[in-house]
Amino acid sequence: MVRFLLVHTDDPHYRSTGYGEAWTRALQERGCDVEMLGHVPAAWATDGVPAYDLAISHVLVEEVVAYAPTLKLASALEATGTPLLNPVQAIVASSDKLLTHAIWASHGVPQPATWDIEALDDWPGRAGEPLVLKPSHCDGARHIGLVRSLDEAREIVAGWREDEARGCERRGPALLQEWVEEPACVRIFASPHECSLAYEKHRDPGDLVTSGTVYPRVYEPPREMAELAQRMVAALGGGLMGVDVLIAQDDRLLALEANGPFGFDVTDPEQGRFVARVAVETAERAAGGRLAPTPTLRRLATR
Repeated sequence: MVRFLLVHTDDPHYRSTGYGEAWTRALQERGCDVEMLGHVPAAWATDGVPAYDLAISHVLVEEVVAYAPTLKLASALEATGTPLLNPVQAIVASSDKLLTHAIWASHGVPQPATWDIEALDDWPGRAGEPLVLKPSHCDGARHIGLVRSLDEAREIVAGWREDEARGCERRGPALLQEWVEEPACVRIFASPHECSLAYEKHRDPGDLVTSGTVYPRVYEPPREMAELAQRMVAALGGGLMGVDVLIAQDDRLLALEANGPFGFDVTDPEQGRFVARVAVETAERAAGGRLAPTPTLRRLATR
C-alpha cells in the first residue's frame, strides 16, 4: 500500500475548509494509506523521520512568510529523502508572486507585464490607463484593485503597511501589473508532463476578480494552453500545481498565477481523480528510482 503524508496546518480555521478530507478521500479511493500532520512531531528528534512514499505539502502563503511549522515539516521530510509532490523550492517559488514572475520571465513564459513598485520612479503604463495593484503574498483574490498613478498606488500600499503593523496578514512587496481587460481566467491542474481539463472561472462583467470554484465552462484545453500550463509548473520546479491562465480578448494566453498548495472542487470527482492519480504515479516513479541499483563510485586516486 502506498503511504502518503499530507502536510496541512493544525489551524482549526483551515482544517475546516475540507481540503485535507478531499485529498484523503481521493487518495484512499486509490487504495492509499494517508496520514495528516501540521508540525514536526517531538518524537522525530529522537526517532528520526518516518519513511513515506510521498508527501503532499499544503503550505499556505502566510505560513511560508512566517516560516511556519508546515514549512519546517516539509523541509524535514525533503532533507531526509521523502519525495514531495511539490518540492520546498516550488512551494516557496509559488508563494511569492514577485518571485514567481521573475522565474517565469527568466524562462520566457508569457505573462502580463509586471513591475515591483519599489523599483519605479515613473508610471510604467500609459498615461491615464490603469494598472492592477496586488500584493506579492496573500491569496490571489485579496487586496487587488485598479490604480491610475504611482501616488494612488503608494497611498494604498501605505495602508497595507499600517495593517501589517497592527498584526494583519503580511502582504509582501507591492506589484503593478498590466491590466488585461475582460479576460477569461482558466484554472488547470498541471504537472510538467500533463494537465487536467480546463476549468473556466466565473467572472461578472467588469469585475477584476473571478469567483473561486464556479466554472461555467469545462473543456479539454487546446494544445497551446496545455503546454503553457505545463511550462508554468516546470519553470517553478513543481510536480503538481493549480495554475491560472488568462485568455485575453486578442487571444493571447498569459500565465497569471501558480499555487503549489492548492485545493480542488470537492463536488467534482474528476478533479479529485486527476490529482490523486498524478500523486500516486509520482510516488511510484520515486519508489522506482529508490529501488534502482546504486552506481558504483570510483575511488579517488591518492598520491
